[in-house]
Amino acid sequence: MQELKPLTISNSILGAPSVLLTSEMERFVFVQPLNQTFLLTLGIYETLYKHFKIEKLPVGVFKLKDVNYLCAKQPEGLLEVDEWMDCLWTDKRKYNRLLNPKDLFKMFLINLYFPVFSSTKKMVLPGKKDRFIIDAYPIIEKDKGLFFKPKNANDLGINKGEFKRLFRYFRFDLPQIIAEFEELHHENLYTDLKYQVSLYPNIRNASWNELKKCFDTDFKTFAKAEIENYILKL
Repeated sequence: MQELKPLTISNSILGAPSVLLTSEMERFVFVQPLNQTFLLTLGIYETLYKHFKIEKLPVGVFKLKDVNYLCAKQPEGLLEVDEWMDCLWTDKRKYNRLLNPKDLFKMFLINLYFPVFSSTKKMVLPGKKDRFIIDAYPIIEKDKGLFFKPKNANDLGINKGEFKRLFRYFRFDLPQIIAEFEELHHENLYTDLKYQVSLYPNIRNASWNELKKCFDTDFKTFAKAEIENYILKL
């Protein structure tokens, strides 16, 4: 995790997160003080998205008054997908402006197969080609950490008309995306995640008891059936 060296720090008068500007003119926002529960959850989050080759916003750490804070990089123009999806892919021309729409579908697959975070934010970074990127950190309930709670298509939000419209543009590719995803959902990933949990012995057992449920055969069968049924209805 990058240790940040700020050029300036500005506090919002509107209740927004404080902003840290580095000497390289990179903008980071303060997220929260670091603790073991959040660090473990962040480690699992980063391992998953790296494993499935999804680009994630960087994080850094900054020490202020003897407290280490997690800070998240916030590039210019960054938006949550839900804030902008109405105007992104209403026609084929706008769809063609997207650099990596299949990555957005993979983000939802991770949410489906690994439902251990309260929520995750999917972002859009505008440019000549707008691209999807996952937020720097997951959202968890205060001090709760990993918590296994299966989700269906409606829980994921992919039944919204805008997402269905987007995924229809490449619906014939979706079975292959799922097959490639499941090929990566293997023993090595299980081992990597278990190692991340082992780094925090005080909360290891409770955290692993939640996370290992993602590898249960019956649950994986449910997740696959859920997404295959979704594709049939597109």
